[in-house]
Amino acid sequence: MAGNFWQSSHYQQWILDRSDLLRERHDDLKHLSQEDYQKIMIFFANVIQALGENLKLRQQVIATATVYFKRFYSRNSLRCIDPLLMAPTCIFLAAKVEEFGALSNNRIITSCQQVLKSKFSYVYPQDFPYRQHQILECEFFLLEAMDCCLILYHPYRPLLQYIQELGQDENLLQTAWYD
Repeated sequence: MAGNFWQSSHYQQWILDRSDLLRERHDDLKHLSQEDYQKIMIFFANVIQALGENLKLRQQVIATATVYFKRFYSRNSLRCIDPLLMAPTCIFLAAKVEEFGALSNNRIITSCQQVLKSKFSYVYPQDFPYRQHQILECEFFLLEAMDCCLILYHPYRPLLQYIQELGQDENLLQTAWYD
């Protein structure tokens, strides 16, 4: 792991400009408009957020899972692996990387079923179609696509330092997290 952001794989491999993204999304953009593609990404970011909240994960774990999801689809087509399978896979991997502890596979499957029924039944009226072994297998595809670059530099730690330097109270911090 690099000691700072500028020497990290996050900076060197994963800060992509618009032309890189458009080149990689070429296959998807044959079938979708850029706006529809963005809507799909936002939808699945919301799915990851809902799954993380249902599993009572820290926000940093959820943010890591969201970044992993976007990294995977920045280099792969949406048709490569179903995003509905990739979303819980990203949460599963992020929980391990962020040292939250490994989540049980049954707990992830149950959470996916609950969240899909309660919040996303208008899109997915059926039960969650995947099982434990498929999430575990998908984890290897995710690791390979990300070239095992798992360390992320989130703004959480600098935000905490900035709030402390300002001498502000915890209310401002809570506003920054959730609003």
